[in-house]
Amino acid sequence: MLGGFCLTIGKVSVSNQVQQAKKPWNILEYLVYNRNREISSDELVSIIWSNNSNVNSTNALKTLIFRTRKLLEPFNLPTQQLISQKHGSYCWNPNIELLMDTDEFEDLCIRSQQPELTGSKQLELLTQALALYQGDFLPKSAWEPWVIPVSRHYHDLFVRAVRQAVDLLLQEEKWDSVAKVCKQAVAIEPHNEDFQYHLIHALYQSGCQHQALSQYRIMADSFYNDFAITPSGRMTGLYKLIQQQERGINIDLHMIQQSMQEENKLPGAYFCEFTVFRDIYQLERRAISRTGNSIFLGLLTLSEEDGRLPKSAVLSRAMGHLGDATTNSLRHGDVYTRYSVSQYLVLLPSATYENGKMVMQRIIRNYKKAYIRKELTVHYTLQAVSPIEYLS
Repeated sequence: MLGGFCLTIGKVSVSNQVQQAKKPWNILEYLVYNRNREISSDELVSIIWSNNSNVNSTNALKTLIFRTRKLLEPFNLPTQQLISQKHGSYCWNPNIELLMDTDEFEDLCIRSQQPELTGSKQLELLTQALALYQGDFLPKSAWEPWVIPVSRHYHDLFVRAVRQAVDLLLQEEKWDSVAKVCKQAVAIEPHNEDFQYHLIHALYQSGCQHQALSQYRIMADSFYNDFAITPSGRMTGLYKLIQQQERGINIDLHMIQQSMQEENKLPGAYFCEFTVFRDIYQLERRAISRTGNSIFLGLLTLSEEDGRLPKSAVLSRAMGHLGDATTNSLRHGDVYTRYSVSQYLVLLPSATYENGKMVMQRIIRNYKKAYIRKELTVHYTLQAVSPIEYLS
């Protein structure tokens, strides 16, 4: 049940990986998970049709149980024996014992907490537990009301097991093992910065600096695109350390220039992470303090006509088109970044206010050509960047 539903008897398995009606699978999952008790018809009706009072529950449940039993036909066993019925209740046949990954996983987690265990024995039990956790509980039924608290329970056990395993592995500096555990953890919980930090740090300590930097960029893009947040100071500090280590000492200036060239020579403006954009912004402020030139900062904001944030799927697609329009509307040497889930920042050096307005309006025009949704709107603000005033 961890990572998906699969029921195996002998050499035959049935699973809900293929696209089929959800309700029969939901019944089967519920009966199997609650295999040690009889479940009344009323309880099953409340599980399946909790939001529909117009259902003829008696007939509908009989039909659904029939369809659920059909799922078990590949076993070549009497399906009425697998799902028993008596006195208006249903249950999984108690004479057919099931080995459940959820039970085994929880038992290993509990046993690993025994205070008398050595660190190596704890780690052995935790490793076995994490190997069983192939994903969250019944992911295809994740929004079923009965699944939500159960899934949270096992997920919390998983998070605690990962933290404990990582702590034990760090004590012994087993970096490859830390990376392996954290790769599994971030696949299930990609927005946990602790897991991401330990994964990147372990890759770096294992000598895989390039992989560590790649993982950092994946993490930063995910945090930024999904939540409009930037990595913490601890994370950016690790990033700088890895960059310095990867570079090492090199006295060949030509090789250094080659290493700094763009990997993908894409047309249009330069898109960068917000932390890089902020450094460029500070550099430009220093420059105009000396030269007296002007520079403007533009902000593009996408919203519905009433100012509300669009739904995530619509927003993601629209922001992609707005990003493309920004890239293609700016000069090759201009810089922009994603500031939030619905905003881009643009830096326009050597521009006047009038020129800046024309640029921002051109971006919006190009966006509207590529993405026509009348309920969405893009508006901009433009402001001159003030030079740094140095203390005399």
